[in-house]
Amino acid sequence: MAHRVEWYFQRYGDLELHRRMIADRARTDAFARAIAEVVKPTHRVLDLGTGTGVLAMLAAKAGAKKVDAIDRADIADVATHLVKANKLQKKVTIHKGLATDLKLDHSVDLIISEWLGHFALVEGMLDDLCAVRDSHMAQGGFLLPSHVQMMLAPVDDPVLYMRDGPGFWREPIHGLDFSTLEKMERDQSHAVQLRIDASSLLSGPAMLRDLDMATVNPDDPWGKGRLTFDIKRDGALSGFCGWFIARLSPNVVLDTSPKHPDTHWMQSYMPFPPMIVRAGDKLNVGYELSREPHERRQIRLALTIERKTQRYVLE
Repeated sequence: MAHRVEWYFQRYGDLELHRRMIADRARTDAFARAIAEVVKPTHRVLDLGTGTGVLAMLAAKAGAKKVDAIDRADIADVATHLVKANKLQKKVTIHKGLATDLKLDHSVDLIISEWLGHFALVEGMLDDLCAVRDSHMAQGGFLLPSHVQMMLAPVDDPVLYMRDGPGFWREPIHGLDFSTLEKMERDQSHAVQLRIDASSLLSGPAMLRDLDMATVNPDDPWGKGRLTFDIKRDGALSGFCGWFIARLSPNVVLDTSPKHPDTHWMQSYMPFPPMIVRAGDKLNVGYELSREPHERRQIRLALTIERKTQRYVLE
């Protein structure tokens, strides 16, 4: 377990990874607009998981009085270099270490954090965000993003299921029968991070979770529930699509759904045993969302239709 944690932080020292995130213009531009909208000259700001320091520097350029930023990974050293290169060291201080060990001699008015993984919770940063909020945020302070919603919708995409999913095993390969591997692959429980075409959605989305970052606690996202989808057209349900919507500021929303511009998060595709649905059907789906017990940066999702349950690991 300790080895996996260290690997995670070593990975976030990789500049190629940060280049891909910053090059995601939908993400970076949305955060830049939101920061410019909310930062005031009196604000003391904290950037959690700062990476290259881009959001911390944007807060300084937007006029913040003081910006502290923290990251455990070696990328914090790069952030310190970039702060100096951009002549912002009088306003921005980079801290390297655990967020829970951070000591400040002042409270902060705004916490900025791009803590989001695919389907929001993959990355496992919510615990640290809550701890930092409870330790350092001033009364009346706020967070960016302020709300995060986890969305789910049923999918009819035979190409996705048959070419990139477990349906691939149905067709013989050089006369050999691999068809028993279809169920075996589904049972391995892997969700896939990829781009899903909006035309493949069988209904509008349902909201799995609505997280208010000012009040959310680390245990709040987890639990059971039921969702109902109003099927819009005839089709063969072959999976579910998951994504998140983040309200960054009063006027800026980052929506990672199939109907919005591509982001590096894409969507989470969860194959499901194919079943025929008709326009006008009400599809009732039970769900259970839980932590992966041995790996903080993975989550589990179980989806049940009638008596058929499919389990997924998102990582």
